[in-house]
Amino acid sequence: MQAESAQQSLEDILTREVQCTECLLVCLEAERSALIERDLQALEMTIQDKIRHTRQLEQLDQQRQNLVSELGFATDADGLQRCFDSLPRTDALKHLWQQILANIEACQSGNLTNGGILESGRQHIEQALRILRGQSNTPSLYNPDGDTSANLGQRELGKV
Repeated sequence: MQAESAQQSLEDILTREVQCTECLLVCLEAERSALIERDLQALEMTIQDKIRHTRQLEQLDQQRQNLVSELGFATDADGLQRCFDSLPRTDALKHLWQQILANIEACQSGNLTNGGILESGRQHIEQALRILRGQSNTPSLYNPDGDTSANLGQRELGKV
């Protein structure tokens, strides 16, 4: 493959990866908002978008790896840098790659934040269920199944 053609193909893939990671960032922000507002309809739509963009990013990653491999370079970080260095407009490629890495790092951070919001909500629900079941607030112990249970001091709230 000629250097100019390889450059253009790689630049196109990297540009689409930047766009895709930016879309994922928008999805994660929308997901965070839907989680905070407890908007299940918006959350469902956002999750579908996030899945679609994640799959697209995986396909682009595979295309980039195939192209770099066809050019005779390893698909790891060092091989990718050597591939960039072998092409005419190396700075443009490196800039796109740095944008991708920064966006992916921001996506990971956003995903952890959203996971924390989910975990906090889960803990509040478990606490409310313990109260409704009449379970005390004593520390939970693990049962043989690996679940936590604190059944000490149970009381009935009422009988039907």
